[in-house]
Amino acid sequence: MYFYYGNNFIFIGDSMRILNIVLFFVLSSFCFAQINIEYLNDVPEEFKEKYFSQKRDYNPLQVGNIWQYYDAEYNVHSTIKVLQDSIINGKKYFKKSIFPEFTTRPDANISWERNDTTSGVSFMLDFEDVNNNGDFFEELPLDSLENPYWSRYKTYKYPFFGGIEKTTLVKDTSWVILEGDTVISRTFEIIDLFWIEEIIEKFGIFWNWSESPARYCTGAIINGRQYGTIVSVYDNSERTHTDFFLKNNYPNPFNPSTTINYQLPEQSFVSIKVYNMLGETISVLKNEFQNSGSYSLEFDGSDLPSGTYLYKIQAGSYYEVKKMLLVK
Repeated sequence: MYFYYGNNFIFIGDSMRILNIVLFFVLSSFCFAQINIEYLNDVPEEFKEKYFSQKRDYNPLQVGNIWQYYDAEYNVHSTIKVLQDSIINGKKYFKKSIFPEFTTRPDANISWERNDTTSGVSFMLDFEDVNNNGDFFEELPLDSLENPYWSRYKTYKYPFFGGIEKTTLVKDTSWVILEGDTVISRTFEIIDLFWIEEIIEKFGIFWNWSESPARYCTGAIINGRQYGTIVSVYDNSERTHTDFFLKNNYPNPFNPSTTINYQLPEQSFVSIKVYNMLGETISVLKNEFQNSGSYSLEFDGSDLPSGTYLYKIQAGSYYEVKKMLLVK
């Protein structure tokens, strides 16, 4: 097997490629559909020269893109989906929902991402301040997929598994034929999470593994092209609730208005207020008795400067606070 460094490919052995193939065929026995992939030892020099003269995309971001992974341990398909895009601080970001099947909160596991095609680095917008430095507008690195073999880089990928800076090790690079396309595949390990994943150019994450059976992609729709088979998409926003619940505002970030949804399991006196980061009350959105049910209200920030604001609901003994980001 070879990895690309500078203008050369260097032989590094077949151990990771063999592991990839073994994992693929082992998991195939559990999957409802397969995506056709073939691992190669090498490709012609003319092909390499043309391939590396073009921009590469390891993190396809287009609204509607979806990837599904089969988890044999839990007998469930988990999903990554690109939900929407938004211009923030002059840059275009895409909102991703990541594995909502493993959370009871429909607003959890969200990542706003963009790719820098010049450097090959993908970023996430730190709108939840996962590194606790008070800056909700900074970009944090996710992947540096042009890095050479056995190099390391810092990442904040999967912040909901621990919002700390983590180290990623580049473990392998190989050529593959994926559904007829010959492309580069790279394997990485997020050392702090003991999380390994293979990322294929023009496709994204093909499999990941973390001390349990590997989760292989069994279906995807990428830039309008379908791979394998997509099963019904899980939507935990449609579940029923028997308790109080405050959803994340939508859209977020927003300009100038956003919608806040909440649910009451019983009649309650409801107070919903918006605060700035100094704790000063900016707006009182609700202050009255309401019957049980689902409710929606709108917050208009036309007269406010860009920044992070807090909104708090109190209903009886229940209260919850969430952040929202106004960007003008």
